[in-house]
Parts: sequence; C-alpha cells; structure tokens
Amino acid sequence: MNESLKVKVRLGIGLVFIFGAIGTFIFGWMERSAGNSFNHIWMLAIIMLLGAMVQLQKIGGGENKIQNKEE
Repeated sequence: MNESLKVKVRLGIGLVFIFGAIGTFIFGWMERSAGNSFNHIWMLAIIMLLGAMVQLQKIGGGENKIQNKEE
C-alpha cells in the first residue's frame, strides 16, 4: 500500500472511532438519565477513544520515518 493511502485510511478509522465514541457516550448519558446507575456503554466509548488514539499515533510515527528517509 502507498504511504499516503495508509495515512488516509488510518485517519478515517481514527475519525470513525472518535465520532462513534462521542455518539456512544451520549447514548450512555441518556441511559443514565433514564435511571441506570452504571452503564457499560461508557466503557465501549472509552475503548473506542483509545483505538482512535492508537491509529492517530501511528500516523504521527509514520511521518517521522518518512522525514528521516528523505534526509
């Protein structure tokens, strides 16, 4: 795969995870306001945010490798 395509795919996955985590957190908040004291949905939102951070960190690490190869 081309490096720029990998970056775009990782960015897309990261954004999907971030928006999914926000939506899941809002859904969990609505469930809590309905009377549930703890909702496992929030754990899913946290895991999705962690997955997004991993994907975005791989993008940042990849750019450093590309810059080092050019020098």
